[in-house]
Amino acid sequence: MNHLEEWRQSCVDDQLIRLNVSPLMGDAPAQHLLYAEALSRRNDGRLTEGLLQRYAHVANGGWWCSGIDLLSGETDLWGCFKPDRPRQNFENSKLIKYEHPPKVQTGIFALRVPLHLWQRIAEKAQVPLDGTDWDEDQPDLGFWQWLMTHPEVPLIITEGAKKAGALLTAGYAAIALPGVHNGYRTPRNEAGQRIGKSQLIPALAKLAQGQRQIFIAFDQDHKPKTIQQVNIAIQRLGFLFSQQGCNVKILQWDHDHGKGVDDLIAAQGSGHLDRVIDQALPLESWKAQCLQRLTYDQGIEINARYLPTLAIPHSEKFVAVRSPKGTGKTEFLAQIVAQAQAQHRPVLVIGHRIRLVQELCRRFSLPYLGDSANLETSHHQGYGLCVDSLHPHSQAHFNPDQWQDCLIIVDEVEQVLWHTLNSDTCRHQRVAILRSLKQLLQNALAGDGQIYVADADLTDVSLEYLIALSGIPLQPYVIRNQWQPGETEAWPVYHFSENDPKQLVKHLLNHIREGGKPFVCLSAQKLSSAWGTRNLEAYLNKQFPDRRILRIDAESLADPSHPAHGSLTQLNQVLQNYDIVLTSPAVETGVSIDLKNHFTSVWGIAQGVQTATSVCQSLGRIRANVPRYLWVAGYGFNQVGNGATSIPKLLTSGHRLTELNIRLLQQSDLDNLDDLDTGFQAESLLCWAKMAVRVNTAMLHYRESVLGLLQLEGHQLLGHPPKLPQPPIADPNHPVSTVAPQPLREAIEAVREQNYQADCQAIALCPPLEESQYQILKKRLVKNSQERQQIRKYELVERYGIEVTPELVQKDDQGWYQKLRLHYFLTVGRPFLADRDTKIARLLLNQGQGSLFLPDFNGSQLGAIIGTYDILGIPILLGDRQRELCPIDSDLVALAELAIANRGDIKTIVGIGIAQNASPITILRRFLDKLGFGLSLIKTKTINKKRVRVYQIIAPQDERAQIFQAWLQRDRQLPGSSEQWMADYWQKLRGEVPTKENPQPFVQLSLGF
Repeated sequence: MNHLEEWRQSCVDDQLIRLNVSPLMGDAPAQHLLYAEALSRRNDGRLTEGLLQRYAHVANGGWWCSGIDLLSGETDLWGCFKPDRPRQNFENSKLIKYEHPPKVQTGIFALRVPLHLWQRIAEKAQVPLDGTDWDEDQPDLGFWQWLMTHPEVPLIITEGAKKAGALLTAGYAAIALPGVHNGYRTPRNEAGQRIGKSQLIPALAKLAQGQRQIFIAFDQDHKPKTIQQVNIAIQRLGFLFSQQGCNVKILQWDHDHGKGVDDLIAAQGSGHLDRVIDQALPLESWKAQCLQRLTYDQGIEINARYLPTLAIPHSEKFVAVRSPKGTGKTEFLAQIVAQAQAQHRPVLVIGHRIRLVQELCRRFSLPYLGDSANLETSHHQGYGLCVDSLHPHSQAHFNPDQWQDCLIIVDEVEQVLWHTLNSDTCRHQRVAILRSLKQLLQNALAGDGQIYVADADLTDVSLEYLIALSGIPLQPYVIRNQWQPGETEAWPVYHFSENDPKQLVKHLLNHIREGGKPFVCLSAQKLSSAWGTRNLEAYLNKQFPDRRILRIDAESLADPSHPAHGSLTQLNQVLQNYDIVLTSPAVETGVSIDLKNHFTSVWGIAQGVQTATSVCQSLGRIRANVPRYLWVAGYGFNQVGNGATSIPKLLTSGHRLTELNIRLLQQSDLDNLDDLDTGFQAESLLCWAKMAVRVNTAMLHYRESVLGLLQLEGHQLLGHPPKLPQPPIADPNHPVSTVAPQPLREAIEAVREQNYQADCQAIALCPPLEESQYQILKKRLVKNSQERQQIRKYELVERYGIEVTPELVQKDDQGWYQKLRLHYFLTVGRPFLADRDTKIARLLLNQGQGSLFLPDFNGSQLGAIIGTYDILGIPILLGDRQRELCPIDSDLVALAELAIANRGDIKTIVGIGIAQNASPITILRRFLDKLGFGLSLIKTKTINKKRVRVYQIIAPQDERAQIFQAWLQRDRQLPGSSEQWMADYWQKLRGEVPTKENPQPFVQLSLGF
């Protein structure tokens, strides 16, 4: 094949090919390649025979490509030659397809661009050309000079000259590297050791100006090791461009459509390339998405609808299963458990939800910890337990030393580990749990034990973490099931893009009227949620009084009087008796519903609470291939930490906050800080950060994340469903309620309000509990609605110290306690702040035997938050609520400047995001809102011929003064209160906090980081 035809197959313009590619043969290729002064030469200056012999093959011909040297503006000596007869690499026996000049620093391919392509690129970038842009004297360099002076034109970085040619032809400015790592250089000494920071090569640095949009378009490979290397290169190159102020995005496409970007264009057309570019991921989002990948390649790869019986070598200590939902992972694990039981090996099943572990134990013929009367007897055969109980102080009295040579099973391992590292239920014993988990793995894997983990979304993150905990260089044996649903098995997924799920519910109602039997997955159960299980159940009962409706959520599963109680163990039998089923995230994992010809559809409302993978898990509980109807919030609100999507940013901010919290505790004379272990299990903290970044990224792009996962699973995204028929056709066999029609949102809200008010009233009126009664009820897994209400009332009394009213219940649901607690310690409760933080820190230290898990510790402390309010001068403003506040007041301007300068730290400490251009009033309002205060516009006035608005702080009219008195009385009775220390601290602070008359201290203060 001649070079012209080869480049044409990569969709490169003919004129561009002629400007940049030349056929060479005979001595010419060697002359282009072997010009470096550092090459081995004989005494007479000629190249050595060995070197000439190594490159003898190039004389047979091939093509040469070089572009423009952006630093000199001249034709680049450096380039690449593709020989017709390539030589073999003796290290790996692979053919060397491209030759580059040896002993010369690699360059880039800045190809010469003909005028018609230049015009196409300018038009696509919407940057008009004028007559002065085209330089007749330097036509080759003209395009690149123009690009340097127009940073608004995006630039694509790819690997390989033909790919740059294809992109330029498609209308995009593009630079090609000879290899993915050739865009930057890292200084090293003679021993090859790194001695400095990596930097962009000069030619790229020249283009990385003016916040240019940079796209990176490297090959889409499927080999795990290649993917790993490419990802490292993207991260480093992307970081360096970001450091220059560029906005970096990463192009991704299905590698079945082509490995390289030129293959993609050839197979799918330039229009498809446009869509790929429109969908490019920001660098941080791409990095988080990389944490979803599985690159370990030892093991077996299959493509099976259901996991078959596999012959796994007995020597494998760590076996990992990644297989899509509904492909029989649990049944596969049941076979492994049965083999262990036949060998009289104990089996330990670890999960993150009681009901789901119980179901796994039933299928594995094992006792569940909570149901087992005799732990000693159970230990010999094994049992299942929640990871919350994986510590010595639990009901299990768990001792990892008793589990040598056992088989450990962790199904849904990604969620189990995230629950272990981040759930509230593990918070107080997290250090002990993590210690036990580490010791358990080390004990089991040091002997004849094994660990099997499984997950439809298994990633390197979980495997790397478990390997790190084990302390030995394990190579996991990965069973990778590549099966994806075909046309007959892929779900048709209709998704709604409105701002709320109202349209979805209208379609759901119509579906039910027409006789449909829906399975509905919801993300909430509380009566305060309009679209939660309880309110939607009440609404549907009114609309369809003759339909059989079952609600399955944490509350109904625990209520012995509810038909859902105990249903998880026999869902296929129970659900066939119902027309409509409403579920909460209690049924998002570990459950397989195999009913056939019963449910006609699956519906989902995801409000931004669950992770994106959990939403997809919920939709997959029904195995039947029926349509899915889905509404997903545009963004989620369950962010972790400070919401960072960068692992370094998340960990660095956390470490700095830890240092600040420790300094504050040292001022309160907390002892034993010298031996404090803040570096406890670095591997656990790193895994927490990786998983947190995944969650935060998905929450920022919640809808896209959920839909993207569904698409990756092979399902069909069909957009909005067909319009509803008008009027809806009623099913004559199912009479609809004769209640007068009402707008859906108002009707749902009316149901919510009625049910919620009744529940608040019931909580307020239920009889009080003694502490002993409360402790008994709290530990009981099975509770009816009245018992839950009694527990809630007891906790409200303990929390607020006043009579419980329906209004108090509502305020508590709205986060009132957090606002009151902050206001209390900012003002009248200030003398007890140090005692409060010290007490909690000491409790965590005692439970962790001197070690802290930093996210839990930072989340438990209030001192840094109060200190931030102090430094910003908020207490002074609260103390003068009659004052008229003008946004140009010197102290408010200083407050805003300090807050903006420390906006990252404020997000970490207080959880308030501040825009770079936020006004003083906006910033103040954000801080006041955290206390339950507000700002009211009282007038406008003219200052220096400019109209400005004037505000006043509005104090909440509530019962907080009464509650504060109850809290003060309680705190004064606590032993060891350091009122004097805090009084001294407050007095000292008063001298530093700026006032309207003396704003100068703001210049000297920082937030203590």
